[in-house]
Amino acid sequence: MTEQATHQDAARRATELFQRGFPRAAIDVLEAELARQPEEGALWRLRAVLLQREGRQAEAFDNIQRALALVPLGYEGLLVLAAGYIRHGHRAPAASLLADLTADPEFPAELWESLYNGLCELERWQAALAVCRRAGRQRPDDDAICFAAANTLARLGRPPQLSLAMLRRAIGLNPAEPRYRVSLAMQLVRMGQIDEGYRTFSELTRAEVEGINCRCCLHKSLQLCIERGDVVRSSWLAGRLAALSLTRRQASCPPPADKPSSQQEEQQ
Repeated sequence: MTEQATHQDAARRATELFQRGFPRAAIDVLEAELARQPEEGALWRLRAVLLQREGRQAEAFDNIQRALALVPLGYEGLLVLAAGYIRHGHRAPAASLLADLTADPEFPAELWESLYNGLCELERWQAALAVCRRAGRQRPDDDAICFAAANTLARLGRPPQLSLAMLRRAIGLNPAEPRYRVSLAMQLVRMGQIDEGYRTFSELTRAEVEGINCRCCLHKSLQLCIERGDVVRSSWLAGRLAALSLTRRQASCPPPADKPSSQQEEQQ
């Protein structure tokens, strides 16, 4: 088997493993091949993309920079590079790169969310809205695009009825997503339609409330339920906030030091 065929086989196996739900194995396959052939830029690029999808952003940025010196990055690779720039505080090159991608008519619709998130990180709300509009034309039944557009319209200070319409469309497309109804309830409250906002929120089940991870949404919903005298839902929300706080504290605490064995204690 030629070197090129070996590289292609490694990329194929890694992609298949990732798609089957084995991301760590996929990344390891690429690492093993790159140890043999460290100049194979396409594998660095693929490994960076997979690492980014797994949330391993520091490693992804390192890998995409290695690829940058060897091969064209492609759309998803460029998004990984931009995300790394943002993470390291290099906002100007990130903004320039994302602006180019936003203006590219060939940019694939399935990658809209990463582009949108990068623009939001940079507070480029008008460009983020343009991404939503273009993606929405190509994927009119994508509820996540409607939700993103609603948030961006609110950020831009557009008439609240526009955000309201987009939120209702998102709910119509995916009524099982509780975030949409929470956002709709909060939007109605901001518009002074408190009764309707409370009715919308009260449609959520306890399980749905306990699945909310946005602390801001939880605090606002708790205030609404307290004002309405809803003791039951107030307790759900307070419990969820407490659970998130505990999780955050546990994540920030270093692991306990290993206790020395009895043999080590005797030696001491």
